[in-house]
Amino acid sequence: MRILVFPALLALGLLAGCNSQPPPAAPAAPQVASSVSGTIMLREPRALGDNARAELKVVDVSQPDTPLAQITIEHANQPPIAFNMPIDPKAVDPLRTYAVDAKLIDGERRFLPVLQYPVLTKKSPSVVQIILAPEPTPAEKMYEAYKKAFAEIGTFKSVNGGGQTPNTSTAWDAFYSNGKVKVIREITDQYDDKANETGRVTLRMAFQNDKPWVIVKEESSGEGARPSAVTKVGWDDSGSLVLKDKLAGGQASQATSEEANALYQHAVQALAQAQAKVPKPK
Repeated sequence: MRILVFPALLALGLLAGCNSQPPPAAPAAPQVASSVSGTIMLREPRALGDNARAELKVVDVSQPDTPLAQITIEHANQPPIAFNMPIDPKAVDPLRTYAVDAKLIDGERRFLPVLQYPVLTKKSPSVVQIILAPEPTPAEKMYEAYKKAFAEIGTFKSVNGGGQTPNTSTAWDAFYSNGKVKVIREITDQYDDKANETGRVTLRMAFQNDKPWVIVKEESSGEGARPSAVTKVGWDDSGSLVLKDKLAGGQASQATSEEANALYQHAVQALAQAQAKVPKPK
């Protein structure tokens, strides 16, 4: 009896062929947007100058110095500020991370993003709303550092002194560390010819590298009265005037170079007087 092996095998092969499925097609690469757009908002609304400008870039976060796109918007003083940056989709690597680098510049003030805003790849959007917050100016940073320095006077040693003229009475105390005066507080009361107090001037002077650094002058009608004028001046290491704020009669302005120089020269004399009283290191 003959056994038909070959036809049986052939039938099994045809059956297997009918049940086989073609390999799945590779997923299509996600389509990259041809632009990045959105708006810029300030976290805290505030007035901006007419010359405020916005600078935006789309950057590879691992290579931020080579932007994919960038624009500058002049007269960006009315948030929300709309923007649109064309993108070449062919220049976008889907494996990389891109983000919008934004800043708003208003005179000495810069506003920077509160978060990173990824775009284009890894399911990130191409339309974003960017929130900016103010960065402290060099003057504000200097004043904050001055306040911290003044807060440390409790750890310093001190000397004091004073003097009188026919119409003024001055008292001061100086705080020093390692033989060097760091801070001086000085109060001068002013009197008329009948010995009636007519005003008070309070100076707080901080020093760095044996030179005046930050000086705050408060003028008032007398002891216990609120200051009617406050002047803040400060210099950086090169001697440039960085802090020059003045508030008088409720109006903010800038201290003049003459006012700043007069305070500087007074602080130089005050430092020499106080330093002469500091005990010499043994």
